Amino acid sequence: MKTARLIINIVIMLCLVVSCQKGGTKITPATRMAANCSQSAVQKAIDSAASGDTVSVPSGNCTWSSTVIIPAEENIILKGAGIDSTVITGGTVNMSGSSRITGFTFINGLIQVDGDGWRVDNCKFYNASKWNDGVFVRGQRENQHPTGLVDHCFFYNSRVLVAGWMGLTAHALWFQPLNLGMGNAVVYVEDCTFIGTVHSNAIDANYGGRYVFRYNTVTDTYVEAHSVQGYNRAARSWEIYNNTFNQVSRGMWVPMFLRGGTGVVFNNTLTGAWTVSGIALDNVRDCESRDTSGKCDGSSPWDGNQAGGTGYPCRDQIGRGTDANLWTAFNRYPPQTLDPAYAWNNKHNGADVPFFQHNNCANHIQPGRDYYNNTVKPGYVPYTYPHPLAGVTPVDMRPSSK
Repeated sequence: MKTARLIINIVIMLCLVVSCQKGGTKITPATRMAANCSQSAVQKAIDSAASGDTVSVPSGNCTWSSTVIIPAEENIILKGAGIDSTVITGGTVNMSGSSRITGFTFINGLIQVDGDGWRVDNCKFYNASKWNDGVFVRGQRENQHPTGLVDHCFFYNSRVLVAGWMGLTAHALWFQPLNLGMGNAVVYVEDCTFIGTVHSNAIDANYGGRYVFRYNTVTDTYVEAHSVQGYNRAARSWEIYNNTFNQVSRGMWVPMFLRGGTGVVFNNTLTGAWTVSGIALDNVRDCESRDTSGKCDGSSPWDGNQAGGTGYPCRDQIGRGTDANLWTAFNRYPPQTLDPAYAWNNKHNGADVPFFQHNNCANHIQPGRDYYNNTVKPGYVPYTYPHPLAGVTPVDMRPSSK
C-alpha cells in the first residue's frame, strides 16, 4: 500500500513539474524557436505552440506576403530579437485573445488585434514617406470592447487605431457604462513615441472605441477621436494625460482634435509653435449632412432635438454619455445622458491649453454644459500606472487639482 501511494505521489509531482497536459494545453510553458523570421517559419512555430508558450523569432530581415495568425485560444508570447534586430517588411499579424507581441520592427506592416489582456510592447512601426496603421484594434465582438496595452513602442508615420466594434453601429457599446479610470473594455497606450513627417495622427477611435493615451511623446502629429459620420457610432471615450506634444518640423494646427464622445484631458505639455494652442472640439454633422444620420439641425431622428436646440443634443456629440436603452431595430434613437468633458492643467509656455469649438456651423458644443475648462472631473481617478500588463510597480495616479 505504501509503495503504491509513493508511486502515485511521484507521478503527480512529475505531472505538475514536467509536462502534464489537460485538454491539450501544457501547464509548463515552453519556448518554441522559429527557424528564421520568414512568415512560414513563424507561423509553423506558432502552430506548434501551446497556451503560455513563447515563440522566439531570431534576428534577420524578412518580407512577408501573407498574414501571421495567432489564434485566440493560444495566448502566447511572440518575441523577436529586439527593435531593428528582427525586421519584418510588409507584414501583418492577426492576434486574438491574451497574447503578447514584443521585440520587432515592422516596416509598412501592422498588428491587428482583438481580445482581452493582450499586449504589444517594445516594437517599432515605420513608414518612410506615407502614413499607415501600426496597431489596429479591430473589435469583433458586438458586446465586448477590446482590452489591452500598447507600451514602449516607436511609431514613425504610423498610429494606433481603435474600433470598438467593426459592425460600425456599436449600439451595445454605447449602452454600457462609461467607467472612466477603469482597466477593462478600453485600450491603453503609454510610454510610446510618435513622430510624423506626413499628415497623420498618433491615435484615433471610432465605432464605440475607447482609449487611454498617457505618458507618450508626440512630435509633429496629433491625437484624434471621430464623430458620427454616417451609419456609424462615434468614439465612446478618451482619457489623455501626462503627454508631451512637440511641434518641431511641420506646421501643426492643434495637438488634439476630439469630435465625439467624452472624457478627460489633463497634465499635457506643448512645445513649439502650434497654430492654435488648444484642444479642438467638433461635430461633423453640425456642418454637413451624412448618409443615414443626416444633419444635426432638428431634422434627423438620430438626435435629441430638444426644443429650440436646432437638433441638440447631436448623437454621440462631445459631452454625451450612455444611451438610455439599447438601440435595436424595434427601439431606435435612445436619448443619451449628459456626461461633460473636462480639461485641466494643460500648458504651453505656461499658458492654459483649453477646449474650444473650432467651427461656426452650429452652437451645439457649449462650455459649462458639454465641456468644462480648468476643472477636475468630479470623482475621477486615473487607472494604475504603469498598466498591470506591463508587469512593473505602479505609482500614485491621483489627479492634481492644479
